[in-house]
Amino acid sequence: MINWEKDAEKRKNAIAFVEATQTLIDSEGLEKISIRKIAEKAGFHNSTIYLYFRDANQLILLASLKHFTDYSAKLAEFSGMIANPTDKFIAIWDAFGQTVFGKPHIFRNFFFGKYSNNLTPIITQYYELFPEQKPRYSREIEDMYYGNSISQRCLQILKPLTEQENTRVTGENLQLINRIIVACLKQLLDQACTDPGADPDDMNETLIQMITHVTGIE
Repeated sequence: MINWEKDAEKRKNAIAFVEATQTLIDSEGLEKISIRKIAEKAGFHNSTIYLYFRDANQLILLASLKHFTDYSAKLAEFSGMIANPTDKFIAIWDAFGQTVFGKPHIFRNFFFGKYSNNLTPIITQYYELFPEQKPRYSREIEDMYYGNSISQRCLQILKPLTEQENTRVTGENLQLINRIIVACLKQLLDQACTDPGADPDDMNETLIQMITHVTGIE
């Protein structure tokens, strides 16, 4: 594993690859990105990328994290909130939906793509390369944000609802409800990706309605 703090040259090169990937995502979309294009954009030979990253998919996930900026800022605000768990749960999901439905292709790939069950090292590596972008969270929200998959992230903020009287979430049905919420998110992201005319606000509203229905939040 590369120690980015101790090797400034390697860190500089890795950042160049991530930023080149970000530019290509914005200009060409996910489907047209290749190792050759990334290397050419960054000013390196193709093979150099493999000294730092596994493949283009890993680079795409790292590059995608720049689109978390607004969501991350809201999470930092929520970290200081004194609110009951149900209000915080809905607020986090609402902020998440506002982000993901604005860029559905990017976030469907991030949360349901090749490395979607290995997100923690991706997120950690990104903030090692870009420490100035790393927000400060409460322990509860940090554990959620660095979750290894969308399922783990959802479960982390769903657990406190088992102790609330205004929900139907219990220790017995926790895992089932978590799976239903993740399935709802995937279905809506799939829909948003196939329908260019889908309104992000409408998609987010539908997601919140699904979540409140399945959790029984009053």
